[in-house]
Amino acid sequence: MKKFIALTAAALIAVSLAACAKKTEETPAETTEQTAGMPNPWSDADSAQAAAEGAEVGYFEVPEDGAETSGGPVHWDEYRYMEHLAEARGGIGTAELIVRKGLKQESDDESGDYNEYKYSWTQEAGDWTVNCWGNEEGKMMKATWLSDNFSYSITVRGSGDLHDTYGIDSDAVKTLVNAIQ
Repeated sequence: MKKFIALTAAALIAVSLAACAKKTEETPAETTEQTAGMPNPWSDADSAQAAAEGAEVGYFEVPEDGAETSGGPVHWDEYRYMEHLAEARGGIGTAELIVRKGLKQESDDESGDYNEYKYSWTQEAGDWTVNCWGNEEGKMMKATWLSDNFSYSITVRGSGDLHDTYGIDSDAVKTLVNAIQ
């Protein structure tokens, strides 16, 4: 009788382990199906010009790495593109800086920034009229302008508590706009 109980217990343990093993095999496939989503439309590039070529927007020129502005030095961390839109990401001083160039389409605003701002104004920078927005008077957080068949944008975001208020002055706006093509 003891042998029969031992064999029955061993059989139950073996069936339980087999059931656990089968469930483990199914889990990765289920996980893969659950995490599938929209593909990322952005592709990485190694320079602003490579981003322009990938986006088919001609050329894309941004201020040189280390260029001085009244907002601090400019630096670039990455370049990327999607269909008809090139982007450079980096910083100005300690703030985040994003510059985009796209083909003029239904909207003249290629920034991807849909925040509402307390102030809006225009300013001249070289041959362009630049539309500016910010949450402090005279401090630009978003700028857009048009040139030929292209639309351009600059977005600036401070870090931490300054994310929704930090902006750059009109001199920094002029310096950036005049260096972007």
